[in-house]
Amino acid sequence: MFSNSIKKNKAGRPVTIDKNRITKKCLDFYLLNGIDNQSFNNVIKYAGVSKGTIYRLYGSEDALQKAVLVEYYNSFIKERLLKFKSKRESLKKIIMDVTSGLISNRYKVCLYHRSRIEKYKLGKETRSYLSKIETKIEDAYNIITKYQFSLNNIKYDEAEISNIVSFILNGITTLNLLKLNKSSHKIILGYANTLIKTVNS
Repeated sequence: MFSNSIKKNKAGRPVTIDKNRITKKCLDFYLLNGIDNQSFNNVIKYAGVSKGTIYRLYGSEDALQKAVLVEYYNSFIKERLLKFKSKRESLKKIIMDVTSGLISNRYKVCLYHRSRIEKYKLGKETRSYLSKIETKIEDAYNIITKYQFSLNNIKYDEAEISNIVSFILNGITTLNLLKLNKSSHKIILGYANTLIKTVNS
């Protein structure tokens, strides 16, 4: 087990290698380039450390990618999910916020949704953590959907809620995929409106 930093001597001076800094640097790389089909050597070069250091700190490329997703979840997803649940944001508002953020470049393509598209190409640890993120996101959307149904006096069962949540998550993944593939703003917005109409029907 390695600590969050390693000190080594180079030319007589101690140099601190900070694992948290390296994780964030690798996250920057994956946000720019995606997490799948990337040369591990390019990731290491971008992080500015040796391959040996990466293996000492993480153990494998799979473990590094998992660490990056943990950082991404804690830095970008967790707070938004808490806000959605506490404010009981409407599904329409959430979908339109994602859509407007992608169109205006206020949001980068979400690393979670981007990874979800190609997760079969990722390592076992990374796929396992993606499933954990998915469960947390599903739980949040489950709460929001039930709340909206209760406001409108709509009766529901758990299977129906689960299907709606799955549909919304797949829809938001598609919005990110459309942005990633440089689809026009009109196409992205049109898909978002279709998604909202289907959810509200």
